[in-house]
Amino acid sequence: MTVFKGFLTLTKRNLGMMFLYIAIFLTISIFVQKALGSSNANGFEPERLDIAVIDRDRGTLAKGFTNYLGMFHNIKEMPDDKSVLQDRLFYRDIYYVVTIPDNFEKKCLENNEKLPVTKVPGSTSSYYVDQQINSFFNSMRTMTTGGFSVSEALEHIETYASVSPKVTLIDKTGHSGNMAEHAFMFQYMPYIILSILCYVLSYIMLSFGNADIKKRILCSCISSRSMNLQLILGHITIGLGIWIICIIMPVTLYRETFLTDPNMPYYLINSFLMMLVSLSIAFFISSFPLREEIINGIVNVITLGMSFTCGVFVSMDILGKEVKALAHFLPVYWYEIVNGLLAENSSLSSAQTIELWQGYGIQALFAIAFLAAAMVLRRTRTMAAQ
Repeated sequence: MTVFKGFLTLTKRNLGMMFLYIAIFLTISIFVQKALGSSNANGFEPERLDIAVIDRDRGTLAKGFTNYLGMFHNIKEMPDDKSVLQDRLFYRDIYYVVTIPDNFEKKCLENNEKLPVTKVPGSTSSYYVDQQINSFFNSMRTMTTGGFSVSEALEHIETYASVSPKVTLIDKTGHSGNMAEHAFMFQYMPYIILSILCYVLSYIMLSFGNADIKKRILCSCISSRSMNLQLILGHITIGLGIWIICIIMPVTLYRETFLTDPNMPYYLINSFLMMLVSLSIAFFISSFPLREEIINGIVNVITLGMSFTCGVFVSMDILGKEVKALAHFLPVYWYEIVNGLLAENSSLSSAQTIELWQGYGIQALFAIAFLAAAMVLRRTRTMAAQ
């Protein structure tokens, strides 16, 4: 087992890099889980903006309208000075300015004139205020047309606006509607598996591909068949070792949620297939006559490229149609499809089960395809050398 022992010796030299990638992986997954996984899915809390209301009318409708906005937002006292308001908007002291003109009731309620507003450019929260203002005027016009006075209409609107609806979400995930904590870690797992296996195995195979080392091995009592079998055993050992380390992390950090998750076996199968895909990609990369100084660049392009285009670092919901269409031809995309399916459902329907095994099958086909391509490439290089 001389070749196998040499394989492990070269692996030990790269332990520092392996631990560095593991530390990066843990940092990213835990940070994202804390940032995105702490939201309460059992209810909604509307956002309160800091806004300014410039009341030039001082009438009953204007005061009622100001009180209405105060039910949803924080109204700050501001002078009726354009330069001051612009300055406060620039520094985000306020995000929205409503100017109530003179003769407010006639202009905006009866004549349907547009209410003058100023908002922070590009702020999505301002649309929320726009919708509330439109809702106020629609309700006022409906009630006053129906015979209610302005005071009566304001009273009814404030009563209805003060009622908070009770919202109950269906718990599809089995974790109170939240995405399971360990699901975030499995989402980022392809990056760590791909990075470590492609980097370490490429360097190891580069050493064994050296012409002088290969000749020295073949001159010994070790046959070419035995050398290849020991190299395969080394690949399997490293792959299983990295996979076990990756599985130990969610078991250690999220023992209660992960071990009780009914989808735990599916997570394990999905990550195991990702390990096989990574091994085949690493074997394919090492089949090229690469120099040591360019391996790191190639591995970074492959791992980061697939991570950003296949839903590892960027959520699938954010990716554009063109990116998703391209990602269909990459194995990590199908890993993330399966991981998203498991994270969003505690129990799978028959259609979802079919989609699950479809993702497994496509990953397995990618592993076989990369392995076959690597074998063909190695065979071609061997025949060319002869």
